[in-house]
Amino acid sequence: MAGANQDAALIQGPPIRDIVTPFDTALSCLKGKISNKLVFSVGAIEDRTGKESFTDGGTGKFVTQGAGDIVQSALFKAGATVVNRRDPRITTTEIGWKIKSPKHLIPTNFYITGSINSLDFIPGSGAEVQVAGVGPRYRQNRILVGLDLALTQASTSRVVADVPLQKQIFQDEAGIGFGRFLGDTLVAGDIGGREREATNLALRQMLNFATFDLLTQVMKAKAFEACRPKIDTAFGSIRHTGTKERLDKLQAMENGPGGHLKEKIAAMKAEPAEADETKAEGEKVIRKATQHGDGSQTGHATSTRDRARAQALFGQ
Repeated sequence: MAGANQDAALIQGPPIRDIVTPFDTALSCLKGKISNKLVFSVGAIEDRTGKESFTDGGTGKFVTQGAGDIVQSALFKAGATVVNRRDPRITTTEIGWKIKSPKHLIPTNFYITGSINSLDFIPGSGAEVQVAGVGPRYRQNRILVGLDLALTQASTSRVVADVPLQKQIFQDEAGIGFGRFLGDTLVAGDIGGREREATNLALRQMLNFATFDLLTQVMKAKAFEACRPKIDTAFGSIRHTGTKERLDKLQAMENGPGGHLKEKIAAMKAEPAEADETKAEGEKVIRKATQHGDGSQTGHATSTRDRARAQALFGQ
């Protein structure tokens, strides 16, 4: 213990490390696949849960207030061209002082907005057994957190991609207690431990995953098909967005009759001695399969056309 006129010794904890999530590899895989002519920015991604913690020491939020900065980092990791719209005060001040011209600012092509909008405390469960004053106990609790992100085309304000995600954050506790009389003296003890997922780290993982899915929703399936498998389904999976649907369609085309015939036609070109009739038949089947795949979407609404336009922009 230090004296009143001395500095107290500071404890050194674990070392500082960079933050790595299970979705970083997939994000990094997108580098070079997004046109550098496209410019991205991040708007408001707010805490809409309405949940706060009130204690004797003050108040605090349950979830991070920096979700927008996390998404901006995810975009940067994916190799996208990013402009900073998180804090425009320096830019507007310098323009106001006339030391910078607004003509030099880069306009945004796409921006991401959204919110963390649900935080539900799920009732826990547990068990405890004692025999002759000795026995184990176990308890668990969960928090369900949800968010929605949207990718908007700045020139039209049309939402071209959207993703809702949720995750259960897990906590458990285990221990053993005992109590015995030694003569007239009661001797009691308890040993246990508690573990819980870090809430804001889990939110970072959700935001990184959501950013990846937003980008790939407006990319051609062929461009990102090598990146999606880099996400281990033990950490997360998205089954109901355009990304998975288009990947499934691409794989069906490649593995189906048309896909196999494409390989046969390529082999025929290398071997001119093959029968021309077989080649013509194969090309006919491929053409039919391709037309069916394209024609099945003709009835879709404007959202599909907007997504197609965004895909064209991404591919430039």
